[in-house]
Amino acid sequence: MGAFASPLLAAALLLGLAGAVKVVRPAATRVALRTAGLPSQAWGVRALGVVEVAFAAVAVAAAGRLGAALVAVSYLGFAWFSRRLERASRGTADCGCFGSSSAPVGPVHVGVNLVLAACALASAAWPTDGIASVGETRWAGLPFLFLTALLTWMIYVSLTVLPATLAAAKAAAPATGASS
Repeated sequence: MGAFASPLLAAALLLGLAGAVKVVRPAATRVALRTAGLPSQAWGVRALGVVEVAFAAVAVAAAGRLGAALVAVSYLGFAWFSRRLERASRGTADCGCFGSSSAPVGPVHVGVNLVLAACALASAAWPTDGIASVGETRWAGLPFLFLTALLTWMIYVSLTVLPATLAAAKAAAPATGASS
């Protein structure tokens, strides 16, 4: 296992989840694409979802330079899209990443996507093995799998709950600059 195995696997799992949601329920992504001024046909969203699932499968099963590069390209694309959607909607549109679990797109989305892309690029530079090699680690890989699942959940929360919480806090904040 390489140093970036867990971040790569977490990013790939999240990529696969997002892709599966797009295949099953493309509506939220269609709205996000339309808001960003991009083609938004249901078949195109589903095709994008299939590609995301395929990229994730390669990264999980084989990892290596190819799997890491596919994940990196995906997250660089997500960062670009997040920034485009943020500018088009002034930060009010949902990202469409995870169906109804999406959140308002903003700097958090862009930053998280760039960090995940950087981790995947690092994993491409220092390749790691696929999921099959986890069993060769201490305690049959259970601590690694647990921590990777935790990391995946934390990234998911940072893309869904955190932006929604920040938007709610911003909306509830009292106006500054009131005269005394």
